Amino acid sequence: MSVRLFCLPYAGASAQMYRAWARELSPSVLVTPLELPGRGSRAGERPALELEPLLRDLSAFVLRMCDRPFALFGHGFGALLAYEIAARLERQYDRVAERLFVSGHGSPAHVQRRTPLSRLPPDAFLHEVRDLFASARGTIADPAATRRILPVMRADFALAEAYRARPDDVLHCPIAVLAGRGDASTDRAALAGWRTYTRRYCRVRVFPGDHLFLHTAAARLLATLEADLSASTAGRNPTAQLAVAGGFHTA
Repeated sequence: MSVRLFCLPYAGASAQMYRAWARELSPSVLVTPLELPGRGSRAGERPALELEPLLRDLSAFVLRMCDRPFALFGHGFGALLAYEIAARLERQYDRVAERLFVSGHGSPAHVQRRTPLSRLPPDAFLHEVRDLFASARGTIADPAATRRILPVMRADFALAEAYRARPDDVLHCPIAVLAGRGDASTDRAALAGWRTYTRRYCRVRVFPGDHLFLHTAAARLLATLEADLSASTAGRNPTAQLAVAGGFHTA
């Protein structure tokens, strides 16, 4: 049985980064990027300034494309969007995902920062972004790329920093939490916190790399996604009891 995997990008990025996954994953996994305004195929649109209209837009697209079992993957800011879309589809349309993959981000209860990055002056903001995206410093150092990316990234950070989850949005699908071992943007408590957002089971997997491990450890990550989706669509759950305990596992 095939499954459609909706993929959401991290702050400032285009969902076109997931196009390569369609070549690497089994044909039974239909990779479907979810593009945000202001980048990629939607570069002509203004970046979203409010979360609710953005979620309505993205959820409507997912609903139109739900022609088979589906899962959601989001990295960084995209992890929050993926969770919100999954919750909205359950709450309003009784559509439950096979899996929610949240990557590179702690649970909604851990989104607050003492100093919101989006409010920093340009130089300080760029410094913080370079620290967070350490493995992409070459791209961010390019002046033309910086002028193009940073306004969109700042808008995304502002949305993430203003975000507050609904306390009653506990999902009926399993949650797979994915993180880089060297990611300074989150910690074990924040990752483990996702277990309170599902009535099913939650497993945390740690990969080599920093916040952008989804690029540097892509082969391991894709193998994990494919194994999870294959088990889900086959009606198997070999790791459920282990996952309920919330342990951390190295992929």
